This record gives sequence, structure tokens and C-alpha cells, in this order.
Amino acid sequence: MRRVETVGFKDAEPRMMSAGHPFRQEALKILSGRLEETDSASRHKILSYCEHLRASYETRDIDFIRQVFSDDALIIVGHVVRSKEGYNTALTDNSKVRYSIRSKKEYLEKLSHIFNSGKDIDVRFSEFRIMRHATAEGIYGVTLRQNYSCGAYSDDGYMFLLWDFRDSSMPLIHVRTWQPSSSIVAGDDDIIDMGDFNLE
Repeated sequence: MRRVETVGFKDAEPRMMSAGHPFRQEALKILSGRLEETDSASRHKILSYCEHLRASYETRDIDFIRQVFSDDALIIVGHVVRSKEGYNTALTDNSKVRYSIRSKKEYLEKLSHIFNSGKDIDVRFSEFRIMRHATAEGIYGVTLRQNYSCGAYSDDGYMFLLWDFRDSSMPLIHVRTWQPSSSIVAGDDDIIDMGDFNLE
């Protein structure tokens, strides 16, 4: 079984995000100097928290994940189900996706089971975008593409995270959704984002 590690939290450094880094485009916005100071600081913190969240799955840092999800978070998870004749380790046309809504408690229990399995976990992000809510101060949406593998299981999909930075010392995720990349047929319009939720 792979040893559980606790990774010290450190701020992402936008200047070190070279071409090809998944956060590069957002880092350039921060470095441009064209954002309001509080907006720039929040986006910088989002980069740091998202990188730490990604690493938390690989290092099995359940405490960080528990801390960052709000107690009443809406968590929509997808799981790829394959027919026996079409079984392989990647999402294919003969795969089906089963969606479930989980409470924070249920999500963490399932995650603990995965972490305790001892299987290697690899999480990679790409197509990373940050959106600031037009009227709700401190509310940001993040969409990203996630490649996930754990043992023989793997999937490729889009994740949406609704971040609340109104308390900058304790940012929280209120919404986390996942959808398979194969379900995206009309471009970005098919990807769940902040516009799909009533935040008033």
C-alpha cells in the first residue's frame, strides 16, 4: 500500500508556469496587471488551491479535501460503467456514465475507501479556466479537464468547481460536478459552468 503523505500547502507561483502548464493562461492574466487587486489575489489563490486539490488525490490528503468542501456542498460524481464485451480501461462509445449526487460525508467515505485501496492514483488537469461571478463578490467558477486513473480504472472528463472566497482565509468549494469528455458535443456550451446555477 502506498504511503499517505501530507503535502505542505504553498502558493502557486504564476511566473514559474511556463508554456504547456495547465494553469498558464490564467497565470498570464494575473501577471498582466490588468485585474483589480482583490480579483488578482483571489485568482492567484485559486491556482494554489486547485493545484493542492489535485495533489491531494494523489497523496491521499483527505484532511485537505474535507477542509475545502463546504459542509453542504453539492457534489455530482460520475462513474463510467462498461459492458463486458466492450470492457477496456478508457471511456469508449459503449461505456455508460452513471451520475450520483453525494453529500460531503458520502463523498469523503467513498474517497477514503479508494484511498485505502492502495491503488496508484494519477490526476492531471488541462483546459483550466477561471470565471468571476458578475454580481456576487468573491464567488468564482473553475472549469477544467481532468484525466483520472486509479488502478485499472481511468476516465477523462470536465470538472466544474464553484469557489467561495468571501472568507479569504478559508476558501470553500460549494459545488463540484464531473461530466465525461465524450458527452461534450457542442463545444463549451455543453460544459457545466457557473451559468448553470442560480446563485441569487
